Amino acid sequence: MRTRYYQTVALLVMLGVGCLPAVQAAGQSLAGEQAAWVTVEPRPTPSLPEGRTGIAARYPGDVGIENDPNVVFVETFEGSVDEICSRWESVGGRQILSVSDEVVPGSGGKQSLLLTRVAGGTDGYMDGGNFYRRLRNDDGGFGYDRLFFRFYMKFNADHAPIHHYGSGLVGFWPPTSWPQGGAGQRPQGDSRWTTQVEPGDLSSWYYYTYWQGMGGSPPRGQTWGNTFEIGVPDRPVARDQWICLEIMVKMNDVGDSNGQQAYWLDGKLSRDAEGRVTSYLGKGFPSSGTWIYDKFQPYSTERGVSWDYQQNRGVPVEGGRPFPGFQWRNRPELNINGLWLYRYMSRPEQGTSKVWWDHLVVAKEYIGPLTPKSP
Repeated sequence: MRTRYYQTVALLVMLGVGCLPAVQAAGQSLAGEQAAWVTVEPRPTPSLPEGRTGIAARYPGDVGIENDPNVVFVETFEGSVDEICSRWESVGGRQILSVSDEVVPGSGGKQSLLLTRVAGGTDGYMDGGNFYRRLRNDDGGFGYDRLFFRFYMKFNADHAPIHHYGSGLVGFWPPTSWPQGGAGQRPQGDSRWTTQVEPGDLSSWYYYTYWQGMGGSPPRGQTWGNTFEIGVPDRPVARDQWICLEIMVKMNDVGDSNGQQAYWLDGKLSRDAEGRVTSYLGKGFPSSGTWIYDKFQPYSTERGVSWDYQQNRGVPVEGGRPFPGFQWRNRPELNINGLWLYRYMSRPEQGTSKVWWDHLVVAKEYIGPLTPKSP
């Protein structure tokens, strides 16, 4: 695990050199807010539901789930490509989109969306495809303070490594009808945050999160998306089978770091070798851990290291301290107001990479894996 971490840091540093001046300036202005320097009281990891115990259990095959009062948005990926795209505000890569009769076992639908990337690109398009839309609330505006997002995906056996995979929730203020960038820049807390769960080189899933408490990484204190499960067993990415990913984000109260996030794979939270939950993080839980620059190693008690922008180098930090939680925002208007699906492929395709998407649901409560529809 440690070897892969340093390989990842080296790759990200190499790719982000052009952003360094802006990154360092942002880091200096907010260095005192780094999560690695925040101390909170430990608390047990709260209970979250798992398995087929959520909203989807009431709607076999997801049939009718869009009518549930706690459901915010549903994408069935039924209809033509144009019809599917019309339900989103921003779409990239229509050239590589098609519909497929491959569906999740027990599905109440007839098709999924297929994104096919081939060597040399398709009609001049070289990337992996993306979808974005805002999430309208009950008051006619955009955004919520807690949401769950679940969708299914399947990767073909020959799928190439993915640079970034935007399977997650985002918040922008003001909320825009297009996704905003900001790679390598620490958010200010009044304009944006993003979080996603990625398959990377398809060896394991991990978070990739931007928020104002994120730490810097060597050699110059760059702020790349933070991960929070260093040192725990890999969570291999299955090929040629459907995977259910669910993500939860809870916003913080302004002035507090009581924001949370969690993810489930096929209805299960991630755990370490001793059975302790590692994919659910909030104020005081996991109850101990160590920061290795911008990475958090849950339940470790070893001394860590953090980036000091005044000294322009790493400095030791005490290990074995609780996770400080997430201060996603400094203003109440910044909430969870966007859904972004994308597959960013930074290297030329050598073969054919396919991913199927299906059964996307956004809700105010835990959704859980699809309950199979009776034949």
